[in-house]
Amino acid sequence: MALASVIGQETATTALRTFIARDAVPQSLLFVGSEGVGKTTTAVEFAKALVCKSRTTTGDACDVCANCRRIDTGEHPDVKRIAPDGEFTRMYQLWSRTGHAPGILESLPYAPVAAPKRVIIFERAETFNDESANSLLKALEEPPPYVNFVLCAPAPSAVLPTILSRCQMIRFRQASTDAITKGLVELKNIPAEEARVLAAYSEGAPGKAFRLADAPEIRTQREALLDVAYRIAQCPPIGSFRLAEDFRNAAKPGKPKKGDAEEDGGDKTARGDLGRALEVLCAWYADLLAVVLRGADAPLIHADRRSAVLDAVKRHTHPEQVAENLQTLFTFRRHLARNANAQLATEVLMAKLVPRS
Repeated sequence: MALASVIGQETATTALRTFIARDAVPQSLLFVGSEGVGKTTTAVEFAKALVCKSRTTTGDACDVCANCRRIDTGEHPDVKRIAPDGEFTRMYQLWSRTGHAPGILESLPYAPVAAPKRVIIFERAETFNDESANSLLKALEEPPPYVNFVLCAPAPSAVLPTILSRCQMIRFRQASTDAITKGLVELKNIPAEEARVLAAYSEGAPGKAFRLADAPEIRTQREALLDVAYRIAQCPPIGSFRLAEDFRNAAKPGKPKKGDAEEDGGDKTARGDLGRALEVLCAWYADLLAVVLRGADAPLIHADRRSAVLDAVKRHTHPEQVAENLQTLFTFRRHLARNANAQLATEVLMAKLVPRS
């Protein structure tokens, strides 16, 4: 893989290759964009291009030299990726503390040992606490000439202003459905029709699409989840509790494994399973909204269920409720990410999704 192969980020990767071609790479870069759009993937490919022994004329890594291979396996001594420890990127990950491995910034005074550059990638810069963020500032202000920092964050506001002011920002956009579909077909060998559905579920994030492709349970559960989605439009308010239970059951990848802990008062549905199932509901309501706005011939994600989509739309007395329901799903997703009780949250969700008289 190379910078040119990053899915849907031509503007960002072109800027990075231009930096390399002009030998004018900023020493501190901040990649900003939503989760799964390719920030970390691009950071790794950028690091490869910086230290590659046989860089191409387009500024891409060759992918075959010793430096490229060692970065791909995570064994290069001069290219390091720092992920948060739990919820935060902590001080001991930057500077040595008793009982921990040497901090990554301890090696800054020393020249690279196997490459012309030393590249440090912080995968989630938004997880710096005040102590670790302030500690990083000095390194960003006066980095040695052979060091490049790449920080990844969901938005500029997610990092301290003092860090933001010391970095060249590169924005990452949502990738098109066509670009993600092509990537799934070429890299995952998924049939084009199925790849397009997964691409639509990903909401412009190739990383999310690839995780869905690697989760066969969501692909086999699609029919059951869409059946639940269709029943929402026909369900009276009193039936929403049963519908919530059916949704949780459809979200489960299979029988719970022995030793799995029960959570949320006996509900064994993992939050990750609910999150993936939620992508199906979001895509279903996106289809409903498409019909409301563009008519019966609107292009649909679930084209094989057009008749069901058209019937579900008719069962909403107020068409604008379709848009409200889509917003409700986004709110539920935020609550789920904040460890809301899964059983209670799904019951509230279904009560809000059923059509009002």
